[in-house]
Amino acid sequence: MVSAGAAGVASGTVAAASSALRSGEAQKTGPASIRSMRVLVVTDGEPWSKAHIVRSLIEQGHRVEIFVTGPAVGGFYGRSRQLERIAKNQDLLDHARRLIEGEGLDLIFCYVYDDFLTIEYARRLEALGLPLVNYNVDMINQWYRQTRTAPYFSLMLCAQRANMDGLVRYGARVLYFPMAAREPLASGETEFVPAAPVTFVGTPMDYRIRVLSEVERAGIPLAVYGRLWAEQRVSRPVRSLEKTFSDIYHYGWARLRTEGGAGLFRSLAERVVLAPASERSTLSRSAQHGSVPEAALADLIRRSKVNIGITRMIGEDPNRPGINQVKLRDFEVPAAGGFHLVEESEDHAGLFEIGLEIETWRTPAELIDKIRYYLANESARSAIAEAGRRRVLTEHTWAHRFDFLFRQLGLA
Repeated sequence: MVSAGAAGVASGTVAAASSALRSGEAQKTGPASIRSMRVLVVTDGEPWSKAHIVRSLIEQGHRVEIFVTGPAVGGFYGRSRQLERIAKNQDLLDHARRLIEGEGLDLIFCYVYDDFLTIEYARRLEALGLPLVNYNVDMINQWYRQTRTAPYFSLMLCAQRANMDGLVRYGARVLYFPMAAREPLASGETEFVPAAPVTFVGTPMDYRIRVLSEVERAGIPLAVYGRLWAEQRVSRPVRSLEKTFSDIYHYGWARLRTEGGAGLFRSLAERVVLAPASERSTLSRSAQHGSVPEAALADLIRRSKVNIGITRMIGEDPNRPGINQVKLRDFEVPAAGGFHLVEESEDHAGLFEIGLEIETWRTPAELIDKIRYYLANESARSAIAEAGRRRVLTEHTWAHRFDFLFRQLGLA
C-alpha cells in the first residue's frame, strides 16, 4: 500500500525507481523531517542487518521490533520442513497483528527470500494495510528469490541495479536502494592496529584467495581478517540436490528470461561440482587472522594504509572480466576514513567519484600497481580517504537511505 505520493517511484519501471536517488534527491531532506515510527524488521540471524538496519533505525529515534526468521536468509525449507515453515510464517503474521493491536505499527521492513515467506502469508501481510517492503542485497546471484512474493510488497528495495527488470516482470514495484554506512563507524572505539599496512576484511572464498595470493606473492605486506581465515579454511556454499531441483522448478524460467541460457547453465554447473580444488587457503599463515570485533573495525580500516575491496560475484578467473557488485564494505571503509581500493563495479561511478573519493582496480596486476603507488604517495591516499568520508557522511548513511524510503512511502 504505497501512498499516492510514492506512485511515481513505485510505478514498476527501473528508470522511475532509481532516478530520484541517482539525481541526489534522496539527500535533500534530512532525517529530522521523519516522525518517530514503530517498525517491525523481519530478518535472519546474520549480524549485518541488526548492526546496520535495526541499529540505524533506533539511532534515528524509531521503535523497532525484530522477528528472526532463521539463521540465514537463504535457509532451505525442503519437504521435511514445510510444517516448520508454515508455523514460522504464522508466527510472523501473529506478531505483526499483536503490534498493530497494541501500540500500533507503521512499517514492516523485510529481509527475506521466498525460501521462507510463502505466497499465502505474503498476501496476508499485505492485507494488514501497512507499508510492506523487502530488501535484496545480492541482485547478481539472488534477485529471483523474491519473484513469487514480489507483487504483495509495497516496494522491493534493490541494493544494486542489476536484474531489477527481472523483478518488475513479476509485478514488483522496485526502488534502487544501495547499501550504506552507519555514522558511528566514523569514530574509532578501540586502538586496534592492523598486522600489515595493506588489509582485506571478509570471508575466504576461492576467487578472493586467488587475488590476495597474487598480492602476497608480489611482496606486498598483507593481512586478511574474517571468519575462517585463522583456520586456513575456504568458505563454500552447501549443495543440496533437493534444493537444486526446487530452484529449477520455481525459478528456472525466471532466470532464463532475465539472465539467458548462459547464466542458467553457469549456475547449474556450479552446483554439480563434485571435487573442489582445495579446502585450504593458499595464503601464508602469518597473513591470515580471525574476525575483527565490530568496535575495532573502524580502527582497522582507518589505520590500514590500503583497504582492498573485492566485489566479484560471478567469474573465478581474476585475469578475466567477471560480474561484480557494490557491497556494504564500499560504504563502511570511506565512512571510517579509510583509503578504499576496490574492484570496480558498474554502480560505483554513480555513487562515488572514482580516483577522487575511492580508487578502483580491474585485474590483480592493476591492483598491485595501485597498491605500490598509493603506499608511496601518502598525500594522494589521504586526500582520497578524506573526500570519500565526506561523500559517505553527506549522502550514503543509513539515515539518508531511510529518510528517502520513508518519503517514498508517504511516511514523512
